[in-house]
Amino acid sequence: MSITAKGWKNKSGTGERSCRCGSWKQHWINYSNEAWPDTCTINGCHNKATLGAHVYNSKVEGEYIIPACDSCNKLSCEFDLKTDTILVSANKSKTCEA
Repeated sequence: MSITAKGWKNKSGTGERSCRCGSWKQHWINYSNEAWPDTCTINGCHNKATLGAHVYNSKVEGEYIIPACDSCNKLSCEFDLKTDTILVSANKSKTCEA
């Protein structure tokens, strides 16, 4: 199943959320089975990826974590992801607290 790269938004109010991984960046690393990317995964951005951002899409069930820069993590508008972006479920009951 392919997940669309178009039409994503940041989930607001997630700054206080935590998980057993220690950080959402580490959560993404643990469950993507990939190395942390050098750059933000939001299309058109070339900044350094510094954090795991909570994102959602009205056409996709659930919330996901993606590598993002601080600036893109603050976007309030809709954005597209780079085509090779790996999304990791933010649902702790399916990942680190399963």
